[in-house]
Amino acid sequence: MKIIVLHITFLKIVFASDLFITEEVSPCNHPLLELANKEGIKAVPLKDILLFKRLLKKCEKEGGKKVVEKIVKNDWDRDYKTSRRMASWTSTHAMCVFVSFGYYFLGKIFATKPKSS
Repeated sequence: MKIIVLHITFLKIVFASDLFITEEVSPCNHPLLELANKEGIKAVPLKDILLFKRLLKKCEKEGGKKVVEKIVKNDWDRDYKTSRRMASWTSTHAMCVFVSFGYYFLGKIFATKPKSS
């Protein structure tokens, strides 16, 4: 059993070459940063978030501060444009709250007290 676990561990290490950046690519020209620039930071796969953050820091250190600022600004603008309209759950929730409050206060205004005999 111990030998099988060691073999599996060894094979994982050998075939895990995609975890390391093998070719010398400038961090500012990395495909992950290009994806974040085109599609937004939320488009970066969850497994690549740590690599993405490392690439942002390296790019900023190597003089690509404008590239990083552009990625962040584009993401903020994209989020702003999509959040301007109320859609889906937000509008449904707002409508339920409005109707509940309206019904409550209308009941307060028009409710009659029972006459005591």
